[in-house]
Amino acid sequence: MDIRRNHRDMTQTQKEEFVNAILILKNRTPSVLRPGQQNRYDDFVQIHKNAMGRGNPIFPNPHRSPLFLPWHRILIRQFELELQAAAENPTITLPYWNWSMSGADDPFTDDFMGRDGDSTQNQRVTIGPFAYEHRLFGIKVWDGETGDAGLRRNFGAGPAPLPSAQDVETVLNRTPYWLEPTGWENLTEMMHNDVHAWLGGNMGEASSPNDPVFFLHHCYLDYLWERWKRKHPTEPVIAFPENAPHGMLGSTLIFNPDNEPAPWLQPFRVEQTLNTASLDYGYADL
Repeated sequence: MDIRRNHRDMTQTQKEEFVNAILILKNRTPSVLRPGQQNRYDDFVQIHKNAMGRGNPIFPNPHRSPLFLPWHRILIRQFELELQAAAENPTITLPYWNWSMSGADDPFTDDFMGRDGDSTQNQRVTIGPFAYEHRLFGIKVWDGETGDAGLRRNFGAGPAPLPSAQDVETVLNRTPYWLEPTGWENLTEMMHNDVHAWLGGNMGEASSPNDPVFFLHHCYLDYLWERWKRKHPTEPVIAFPENAPHGMLGSTLIFNPDNEPAPWLQPFRVEQTLNTASLDYGYADL
């Protein structure tokens, strides 16, 4: 079973292997969705862009719905497995970032996620392994047809600050899973939106997986779902609005429109996402 951990608990070697796997997926692993036009990393950007209603939209849209956490759980798990395969290293796992910028919690270091964008260069990241100058991390999928080829960030761009540890604990106390607008998932997705907006640049767009920190961000959300489940053992793991179609638990999560190839062979039903062990991973501190 793969064990995920906070990025601050990774060794330097583990961080180097994680970054290297991303660069292999970005540069040397062929695309499934658009062979010859992009590489495998970019496929994940395309999937998410479509899921945000841009490009070639998918239905149902997993955002602003109870499917948000199950859908992203599969997306980042498939990304994790692709990293392992690309690097031929089964020990690589996704780390999470707890949204803190203090001390060792800050992932934006020169040798890991890199720095903030440069305001004199269209907010391009110029320091770190994903800086455009290294020619190892060019952007190939944008919200529109074209865009800046460099990874962009603009810390503090959003109207709200990053969620605090107290904010997280407050939301973890909310039940049930789905209740508009104050259920657990509803408030958690709002916090998630604030993080995307605060980071700005590529993370502020539908094609947000262009920034590798997307996967650390969503890994934390996945971790919080596990914490919420343990905090409320009598609550249903997932719930749906009263007017939702019957059989939602058995429904298949959608990752591609009908006129595009499936990004991976195995389909996943919502009910298959409710237990991390069934997907062969867990968290070190749970």
